[in-house]
Amino acid sequence: MDDEKAVVTFWIKKRNMCVDIEIPLEISGDELVRALNTAYDLEIDVSDSGACFLRSENPVALIKGKRLLRDFGIRNGTMISYI
Repeated sequence: MDDEKAVVTFWIKKRNMCVDIEIPLEISGDELVRALNTAYDLEIDVSDSGACFLRSENPVALIKGKRLLRDFGIRNGTMISYI
């Protein structure tokens, strides 16, 4: 399953914006944060590991670090938010 992906809802609370995105599950939490930071101009300071994270529901998790998204339990229907 090298091409395992999930369709998740990404919510940017500050902009009251929700989008459905397809993400690969074989990337790390840090890679997802950096990619979404660039794509949506979130202004996350990626050099500060304390500020470099996203939250998820279904499953509840703090997405950060080198752990892969599939290891967090991210799946179709997960809500990922930047607050």
